[in-house]
Amino acid sequence: MKKLHRLNAVFAGLMLSSSFIPAASAEDIEIYTTAAASGTSSNPNIMFIVDTSGSMGTESEVKESYDSTRTYAGKCDSDGIYFTDDGRLPDCSISTDYFNREALECDHAVVGYDASGYIISPLQDGSLLMIGTYSDQLAQYDSEKKRWRELKIGTSDDRDFDVECFSDSGIHGDDKKLYIDDTTQYTSTTPADPDVPHNVWAGGAGNLQLFDGNYINYLNDDTVPLVWKSYLEQVKAAVEIMVRGNTRVDIGLMQFDGKTQANGGPVIYPILDVGADRNDFFSRLKTMTADNYTTLSETYYEALLYFGGKAAYFGEMSVPSNQTGTTRTVNGTKYYDSPISSECDKNYIVVLSDGKPTKDDLDATRKGVLTGFDTGSCSTDITSSTSDDNREWWKSDTSSIDNCLDELAEWAHTQDVAEDASIKAHDGVQNITTHTIGFQLTDDGAKQLMRDTAIKGGAKQPYFASNEAELIDIFNTIIASTLQVNTTFSSPAVSVNAFNRSTHLDDLYFTLFKPGEGNHWDGNLKKYKLSFAVDSADKDGDGDTTERLPFISDQLKSAAVDDSTGFFSDSSMSYWSPAVDGKEVSEGGVVSVFTTTRNVYTFTGSYAATDGVYVPSNKVLTSISNALDKSNTSLTDAMLGISGRLPAVAGTTYRDTLLDWASGLDALSQYGTANTYDDVRPQMGDPLHAEPALVQYGGTLASPDLVAYVATNDGYLHAFDVDNGKEIFSFVPQELLPDLPTAMDNLGGKKLYGLDGNVVAWINDVKGDGTINASDGDHVYLYIGQRRGGSNIYALDVTERSKPELLWVIKGGTGKYTELGDTWSTVNVEKIKDGATEKTVLVFGGGYDAAQDSAGARTTDSVGRTVYIADALTGKRLWSAGKDGASPTADMEYSIPARVKPLDISGDGLMDRLYVADMGGQIFRFDINNNNGSSLSSSITGGRILDIAGTAAEDARRFYYPPDVALVDADDGKYHALVVTSGFRAHPLNDVIHDRIYMVKDRKTGLMSSGYKTLTEADLHDATDNIAGGDGADDATRDVELAKIAGAEGWYIDLEDEDNPGTWLGEKGLAEPLILEGVAIVTTYTPNVTTASSSCQPNVGLGKVFFLDILDATPAYPANLDKRPQRHIELTRGGIPPSPNVIITKDGEPTLCVGPECTAADLGLGVRKTYWSEVENE
Repeated sequence: MKKLHRLNAVFAGLMLSSSFIPAASAEDIEIYTTAAASGTSSNPNIMFIVDTSGSMGTESEVKESYDSTRTYAGKCDSDGIYFTDDGRLPDCSISTDYFNREALECDHAVVGYDASGYIISPLQDGSLLMIGTYSDQLAQYDSEKKRWRELKIGTSDDRDFDVECFSDSGIHGDDKKLYIDDTTQYTSTTPADPDVPHNVWAGGAGNLQLFDGNYINYLNDDTVPLVWKSYLEQVKAAVEIMVRGNTRVDIGLMQFDGKTQANGGPVIYPILDVGADRNDFFSRLKTMTADNYTTLSETYYEALLYFGGKAAYFGEMSVPSNQTGTTRTVNGTKYYDSPISSECDKNYIVVLSDGKPTKDDLDATRKGVLTGFDTGSCSTDITSSTSDDNREWWKSDTSSIDNCLDELAEWAHTQDVAEDASIKAHDGVQNITTHTIGFQLTDDGAKQLMRDTAIKGGAKQPYFASNEAELIDIFNTIIASTLQVNTTFSSPAVSVNAFNRSTHLDDLYFTLFKPGEGNHWDGNLKKYKLSFAVDSADKDGDGDTTERLPFISDQLKSAAVDDSTGFFSDSSMSYWSPAVDGKEVSEGGVVSVFTTTRNVYTFTGSYAATDGVYVPSNKVLTSISNALDKSNTSLTDAMLGISGRLPAVAGTTYRDTLLDWASGLDALSQYGTANTYDDVRPQMGDPLHAEPALVQYGGTLASPDLVAYVATNDGYLHAFDVDNGKEIFSFVPQELLPDLPTAMDNLGGKKLYGLDGNVVAWINDVKGDGTINASDGDHVYLYIGQRRGGSNIYALDVTERSKPELLWVIKGGTGKYTELGDTWSTVNVEKIKDGATEKTVLVFGGGYDAAQDSAGARTTDSVGRTVYIADALTGKRLWSAGKDGASPTADMEYSIPARVKPLDISGDGLMDRLYVADMGGQIFRFDINNNNGSSLSSSITGGRILDIAGTAAEDARRFYYPPDVALVDADDGKYHALVVTSGFRAHPLNDVIHDRIYMVKDRKTGLMSSGYKTLTEADLHDATDNIAGGDGADDATRDVELAKIAGAEGWYIDLEDEDNPGTWLGEKGLAEPLILEGVAIVTTYTPNVTTASSSCQPNVGLGKVFFLDILDATPAYPANLDKRPQRHIELTRGGIPPSPNVIITKDGEPTLCVGPECTAADLGLGVRKTYWSEVENE
C-alpha cells in the first residue's frame, strides 16, 4: 500500500479564532456578515469516567491492532480517504464521500506535532497513519474556480482537489508560513487580521472525521487475526485512538477508587487540549487497572465538584488520589481548578461502565454541596421511602439498587454547576451534557440506568458497545456531536425573514434564510400551526390557570419553538417534511418536496413599451418558447449572459448545465449520487425580505384550497400548494436570466439579489363565494417588486394557477416612471374614483436610491422622490406627486422606500387619504376627493406634515417604514395618531444616529385641500423618561406631564441606553409598527447586544417589543407598571425583529406574533374606536 508523504520539521502557527469577518456591506445583511455575527468559540470540555471495576478485567477476543503498512481486503478504496460529519464509520458499499490519498495536504493528519507546533522528534506518524482516523476542520481547494470551499464530492474530479486542515494554518510553502488563500491557493502573509482566518473556517465550519479506506477495510476484514484482550485494555485502546485522532477538543480522565477504599474516584488527568501533551495523557491511561468497585454516582459527583471548582472530596481519599486538578488550598482544604474557562464553554461527561453500581453512596452532606439537589435516598441500598424516585430505572419496588446517577446528570444538565461566586466561570449558567456507554453490559437494570442517565443528562440516548471497534465508533460519534454543537453555536445566525409572517386561520407560514459565504443563500418555506393549551402551570405568571395560551405547533403536534432560543427547536418537524428538520433551513419544508420534473418558466419574447410599461409579446408562460429548459432554443447564450463560457461539467455545454440546474436538477452533482447529474436539486433561494402571498382558490373553511406565492433572491417566483408543499410552477423574469450563472457558480463576493420584494395579490372574487372561477369574471393578479434586486415591478395573472401569464412589467427609469428607483415600496391594491369611474389601482412609493447606503448625513436623492398611483390592470401611471413633474410637491427631495399608508376614512371602500414617509425623516399627507367627479390630478391634494431630521450625522433619521394610524378621541380633541419609528435599515449596525419612536397628532381628521402644516420635534413632547407613567414622579408632577403631552402635537421616545441616559447604542426601528386596542406595538433592534437567551450565541443584536399607550407613551403591557424599562420586553431570538402580527384564529383567540415568538394579544386598554379601515387587497 502506498504511504502518505512525511515532512521535515516545520513551524506551525496556529490561528486562535474560527470566526470569519468579511468586508462590511451597505445592506441590512451586515449583521450576519460582519463582526457582529461572530460567536464565541472554544474547545468543548469532555471528562471521561472509565469503569475500572474488577469485572473490566474480563477478557474477550478482538482483532489485532491496525497495521497501516498492510493492505486489507474490503469494499473501500484503500487509497481513498473517507469523511463523515457525524463521526460514524462510513459504509463503503454506498458512500461516495471520499477523496484520493494524494490530495491530502493536511500534515497534522500524517505527522506527529507537539503542542508548540513543532514536529515531534524522533519522527512519529500522525493519527491517520497510526490508527486510521483523524478529526479536524477540513477545506477543499477547487482548482477550477480557484477558491477554498467546504469539503464535498460531487464528481470524480473533485477527489483530486487538495484537502487542507485548519491545524495546518501557517506551515506550508517554501518559507513554511503560508495560509490558505483563494486564487493563489496559499498566501505568503498572514491574514489581514490575525484573529480572522479564511472564511471557509468560519464559526468552526468543516469539522469532519477522516477515515483511511484501508482502516475501514481492516475493521470489516474477517481474516484479521484475533487476540485476547481484557475489557479495560479494549477501552484504553479505544480512548487512545480517540485522543490521537481528534483535535479542537479538551479531554480529561477519571477512574474508580481502589477496591479496599471504594471512595468515588480521582481525576487522573485534567481536562486539557488533547494536543497539549498526549504522551502524559497516555502514561496516565496506562496506570489504570481493573480491581475496583463500581462507584458510578460517587465518581460522577466528584466530576461535578471538579467542573464547579469546588473542594475535592472523594478524589483526596481514593487510591490513587487526585493526580492533578487541585492547585488551590484554602484553610487546608484543596479546591479544584475548574476547566471552564469561559461562560460560553460547552461541557460534557462521558460515563463508561460494564455493570451496575456497587459500594456507591452519597449522604445528605455530600448532596448538600450541590445547590438545589435533593433527591431522596442516593445509595445502592434498599430504601423504604415511598417518595424516592431513584428506583425508576429499575422499575421495581423490591430492587436492591437505588442509585441517583441519573438524577445527578439531570441536575448537571439543568442547574449551574459553577454557581459559586469565586469560580472564574461564574458569569452565565454552566451546564453539562452527559453521555453514557454500556460496554459488554448485560444487566437489564444497569442498562436502564445508562438510558435514564443519558436522557436526563441531555444526550437523548445511551450507547452500547460489545468490542473495541464499536467503542471507537461511539467515541468518534460523541466527539463529532460536541463539535457540531460548537459549530452551530459559533456559526452565522440562521434568521427568520424580517417580513416573514403569512397566516390563514390557524396555519402559519415562515420564510427562512441562512446566511452563506457565497452569492447564493439558501432559503425555504415551512408550515406550522397556531395551537393553544390551557395554562395550568401559570406559565405567564398572571395568576390565571384556566386561560388558553398560544404556541406554534409542528407536524408532530408538539411545540415547534424552543422557549430558550425563540427559534425552532432541534426536535421539531414542520409540515411537509419527511423527517425532523428542526432549525435547519435547508432541510424539510418545500425544498424536501421538490422533484426532477418541475414547471419552470421565463419569458423569451419581446416587449411593446408604452410610458414605462412593457407588455410581453406572448403572455402565456406555459408556451414552449417560455420554458426554462435546455431544449428551448429561444433561450440563447446572449439572453443568459453566458457567451463564451467554458463547460462547468466535462462533456456538457455550460448552457445545458445551467438550464438543467435552473430547472431543478442537480446539474453539478452536489446532491444525491456522485457523478450523476439528473437527481433532484433540493435547494431554494433566500426570501430575505420577501413576504409571500396566500391565495385561496376555493375549498372549505376546514380544508381551504390555498396557494403560497414566494419570491426569492435567485430570481424565482414560486407557487406552492400548501396542502402538500409541492411546487405548482416557478417563474424567472427575462431580466434576471443573466443572474442564474452567478447563482449556480456561487463563487463568493457580493450577495445576489433578484426578486427581493413582497408578493402582493389582487384577488377579485366577483360573487364573493370564496371560489376563484374565471367564468364568473374572477381573477387573481400578482405584483412583485425587486427591492434591492432592481427597479422593476412584475404583474402576473395566476387566475388559472397552472397556466400563469405575464401581464406587464413596469421598468423604473423609463417612460413615465423615470423617478422609480429600486422597488422597495410594497404596492397596495386599492380602489379610487378617477372622475366618475371607479378603478382598482396600485399605490406605491418611488423606491430607494442606493446612494443612501453611503450617506452619513441627511442627503437629498436623485431617484425615488415620488409617490405613484397606477392602473392595476394595465400598469399605466394615473397620477404621481413628486419630482417627476406630474404633480410637483415641494420638499419631496428624498426617496421613498416605505410602503405608502392608504386609508379609507369614510368607509365606502375607496381610499381617501395617503401617508407617505421618506428617507429625509419626513411624512407627507395626501387627501383624495372621490366625490367631485374630477380626474385624479384635480382630486388629490397634499403636503408635508412632519420633518424630524437634521443636518448633523446623529440627526439623519430615516423612515424606511410607514406609520400605523388610529383615530383617537381624547380630552384634547380628536386626531389621527401616527406611530412611526426611525432607523437606518441599510446599516443596522450604525450607532451614530439618534433614532426615536414617534406619535404624531394629525388633528385635521376630515378632508383637506390646503393648509398642510409641517410639524417638527419642537412641536412634540419628549416622553422618554416616562414621567407620565409615574417613574420617579409624584401625582402632581405626573399631572403636569400629562398636561404637557395633551398640549403638544405628539410625543417621542429617545432610543438611548436606558441604563445610561444620554448614551446611544444604535437602537432603531426597522419594521412597521402596529396599533392594537389603543396600544402602539413597536419592534426595535439594538446592535452589538446579546439576547436574553444566551450571551454565547452569535451576536446578531437584541430585539425588543415596546407596548405604549398611544395617548401618553406610558407602559401598556404586560403589567401597566410605571418604570421606564417596563415599556418593552426583550425578544429571546436575536436579529432584526419583524413587524408585529396579530392573528385571529377560527376559535377567536387573538394572538400577537413577532416572528416565531407568540403571546396572547390581551393588552387590557380596551379597543379605541376607529372610523376607517386600510384595504389593501380587493
